[in-house]
Amino acid sequence: MKKITYILLGLLVGFQTAFGQNTLENDAEAGSRDIYAAQCWAFGAVTASNSASTLISGSYSFRTNQVTSDLNTSTWIKSPWIQPLEGAITFNARLDGTQGGNRSILIQYIPYDESSANGEGTEVLFHQYDFPNPITNQTVGREVSAAIPAAIIGKPHKIFISFVGTGGTARIGLDDLVIPGIYFSDPSNGCTIEKTVKDADGDGVADAEDAYPEDPYRAFDNPFPAKGFSTLMFEDLWPALGDYDFNDLVVDYRINRVTDAKGEIVEVIAELKTRAAGAGYRNGFGIEFTGVAPSKVIGVEGTKIKGGSIHQFEANGLESNTRFVTVIAFDDVYNVLPHLGQGTTGVNTTPGGPFQEVTLQQVVITFKKDGIAGSGGAAKLSDITHANFNPFLIANQKRGYEIHLPFKPATSLADPSLFGTIDDNAMVGARARSNYRSKNGNLPWALDIAENIPYLQEGNNFTKGYLKFTDWVKSNGSMYADWYLDESGYRNREALLDIK
Repeated sequence: MKKITYILLGLLVGFQTAFGQNTLENDAEAGSRDIYAAQCWAFGAVTASNSASTLISGSYSFRTNQVTSDLNTSTWIKSPWIQPLEGAITFNARLDGTQGGNRSILIQYIPYDESSANGEGTEVLFHQYDFPNPITNQTVGREVSAAIPAAIIGKPHKIFISFVGTGGTARIGLDDLVIPGIYFSDPSNGCTIEKTVKDADGDGVADAEDAYPEDPYRAFDNPFPAKGFSTLMFEDLWPALGDYDFNDLVVDYRINRVTDAKGEIVEVIAELKTRAAGAGYRNGFGIEFTGVAPSKVIGVEGTKIKGGSIHQFEANGLESNTRFVTVIAFDDVYNVLPHLGQGTTGVNTTPGGPFQEVTLQQVVITFKKDGIAGSGGAAKLSDITHANFNPFLIANQKRGYEIHLPFKPATSLADPSLFGTIDDNAMVGARARSNYRSKNGNLPWALDIAENIPYLQEGNNFTKGYLKFTDWVKSNGSMYADWYLDESGYRNREALLDIK
C-alpha cells in the first residue's frame, strides 16, 4: 500500500514523518502534476503516468518524455524548498524498454540565493546514476540512493533531479521518492522560500526558539531550578547529629542541561557558589547522577582538585570505581572558599567577619562533542533530572563518609559499615543502606531548598533560625511547607547570615 500525498482545500501535506525523521515524499499517486505543483513541486517533460511500460509500484509513477538530450534542463523534477536533514535521498527508477543509447539520472541541489529573482542559485551535481549500457532487461525498478551532502544540511535548498541521455527513444520512470528534510516553501506566496523561519546554524530549530542560534550542536537550555539558584546545606558529623546548624557546607547551585536539536544532552553545566564552610573539617563536595552510565561522559572540566587527593579519576574526569556518573566538584572546600584565619571557625559563618568573597564555579560535563556522543551512547534529557541529581558531602577527607539528602542513595564508594550507627537510621545486613535520616525524629543531614536562603550563624541550632523546621520534619512535609520563606514569618533573622 503506497502513501498518497496531495492538497485538499489548500491544506499542505507534501511532507510526512517517517520513522521519526522529517521527510519529503512523492510517489506520484495523486496522478496529476497540478496537485504536486500546488505543493511547490516543478516538472520539465515529466508526467504522472499509469503506463504499464514505466509503472514501478502502486497505480502511478512519474514518467519522462523521450530522453534525447544531455542537458540537465531538458527533462527534470524539482522539489519544493526544504531544509535538508542528514540521510540519503532514495527512489526507484526504471527504463521503458530495451532501446539503445545512454541514460543517466543526475541528482543536484540548488542553494537559496536572495539576489536571484526566483531565489534559486546555481545547481550543483552531487550524485549520478547511470543505467547499464547497453540497455537490456530494464523491466525491473532499480533502487537509487544518494547521501545528502553535509554542506547543505539544515540550509534552504531544492533538490533537482535531471534525466539525461542520447541515442534511442527510451523514457525513464521514477517512483517512491524520499528526501530527508523539513518543508520550507510557502505555497501561499508563489512557492517562495518560507521566510518566517530563520535558522542560522541549520540545525532545524528556528532562531527564535534556539538558545544557540549560531551553534549547530546546541539548541536548548534546560535548567533546574528554572530561575535563580537553589541552596544545599549540610551537617558534616554524620552518622552523629552534631551541633545541627547546617552551615558546615552551604552551596548554591543551578544545573543547566544543554540539548541539541535531537533532544540529546550535549553538556551539563553545574554552576556552584560555595557560600559557607562552618566547620573545622576540610570537606569535599560531589554530585552523582544516579542511573547514568559513566561511559556516556566524554569529559569533565572546572573541578577543583588539590595535589595528593583522596580521590582517583578516570581519563574523562569522572571519579573512578563508581557505578554511575560521579563528579567531584572539589575535594577540599578551601580550594573554592579559602580560610582567612584570624581565629574564626570555618569560613563565612562568624558574625562580624572577616568574610571570604564568594565566587562562581562552573563545572561542565560533556556528553556530546561536535555532534558525536560518548562511547556509552547519547544521553536524553530524561536521563538527567532533579530526581536523580544526587549531591553529597565527603567529610573530613575520608572518602567513605558520604552525606546525602534524605532517601538519596550512597555511591558505590561509601562505607556501608557506618550505616545504622550512632544516630543514623538505616537498613543493615545484606541490603545495607542509609536513608540519611536520624533514628529519633527523622531529622536529615542535608537539605535542598528550591531557592536561595540565608544560613545559620556559627553556634546556633538550625531551629533557632528557622522556627518551624522541626514541625515540618515531624509532619513529613505536610505542615509548614513554607518554613524557609522570608514572607512566611518563620525566620529569626538575628540568627542568620546571608553572604552572597
